Amino acid sequence: MPKDEFDFEDPLELNGVALFTHEDTTNDMAEVFIEEFMRMGYSHKQILALFRNPQYLGPNLALQKRGEPFVRDTITEVFARWGKPVTWAEQSGTGFQPVSNTSETHEPVAIAENGDRLEACPTLTDPMGAPIPKLNL
Repeated sequence: MPKDEFDFEDPLELNGVALFTHEDTTNDMAEVFIEEFMRMGYSHKQILALFRNPQYLGPNLALQKRGEPFVRDTITEVFARWGKPVTWAEQSGTGFQPVSNTSETHEPVAIAENGDRLEACPTLTDPMGAPIPKLNL
């Protein structure tokens, strides 16, 4: 059998399944995402950017359900388990401010195939912290 074809009868074929539960597994799911990306070398700011990005459905769902303070606290806890310090830039008094890397400036200049300039969406960032362009279709 060629490698590209999927055989439903093959018992060794990897299959993904959804498991429905009555308990909320959002906290555990968020911890697993954080640890996985941390072990791949992502920084705490890059992981927070993943949670903010709607293209990453699982992390973004956890952010929507629990909020950014929960995600930041969970990132701090997971990093602490591995002995990695995390410091967040905080706004005085009223909670968290968005993380911004002031040492780098990203000028999003993207040109579509038809020559139109693509605008950057200020709230969305890719895992490296650069703005994601807003596509004008």
